[in-house]
Amino acid sequence: MNQITAAEAIERITQAGSARDLFAGDYTQPAAARRARRTYRLLIALIHPDLATRNGIDPARAGEAAAKLNDLYLHWWAGTERQDTTRTPHVVGEYDRYLLGARIRRTSQISTYATGQQGLFVAISRTQVADTDRLIAASRALAARGLAAFGPEPVDHGLVSGRSWVAYRLPAGLYCLREVRTGYPEGLDGRDWAWMARRILMALNGADQPRAGLSLDAVLVHPGEHGIVLTGWGSQPARPMPAESRTDPDGDDLARLFDQMLDHRPDARRQRAWATAAAQTAIGGPRGWLAEYDLLLRRIYGERRYRPFAIPQTA
Repeated sequence: MNQITAAEAIERITQAGSARDLFAGDYTQPAAARRARRTYRLLIALIHPDLATRNGIDPARAGEAAAKLNDLYLHWWAGTERQDTTRTPHVVGEYDRYLLGARIRRTSQISTYATGQQGLFVAISRTQVADTDRLIAASRALAARGLAAFGPEPVDHGLVSGRSWVAYRLPAGLYCLREVRTGYPEGLDGRDWAWMARRILMALNGADQPRAGLSLDAVLVHPGEHGIVLTGWGSQPARPMPAESRTDPDGDDLARLFDQMLDHRPDARRQRAWATAAAQTAIGGPRGWLAEYDLLLRRIYGERRYRPFAIPQTA
């Protein structure tokens, strides 16, 4: 493949109708397998979301292209190998074998990968500490409280090279907060952010687990159903907390989301101020935050009303 730009790589992937539009030949031929690997590595290096800004492309488009590239690459192998996953990176659990495709998110503790199956992902601890156990524990705690929709659905787990991993499913129709923010360049109306923030707080309270890993990429939104799913459990807060700190470890990350997502109207500024203050105290934890946030929303907007929400096509 001749040298191309990141924008050209996205266009080529977007226009591909099948795996063979990008990867040709038969896997049984070593030369074809080498060409496919080189093509994949070249394209993913150009469009990887972590490098989008440096490469001059939109992170949201880069994420979509990376997911499609991963699917096409895995389908090329699966279609010619009859689902033989031993030739591609994978993990083996109690119930199945899971391909590891494009990395869609990385924190200091956890890397998350697409698998080539719609809505199925694998999170792997990057250290010997079983960080992914927190995701399993949070999902179980949410399910026990009738709040399963706020967390991923774990389907398998295990160890690879001494590191824990978990495979989980997500429903269709979800967008990360980064995609939502891209669709609203000036920031969200405070009333739209209010229902998202309330559900984040409900999830934190229901999971009863610290280290939710709140970030633009780990918090997912279902616009039509007003749904929220937290997928970053096990990740350390963006700013490590001193051991003697009495504040909630997720407080800073929560306040950062308020700052990143809201527009700059007066009601939004009041919400930001509340989140900053909440991050500085752990009184009541997420349950206390939720109660206080509801009082704030009532003072600003009055009685709660349903607001339809959609992401503009530019997202």
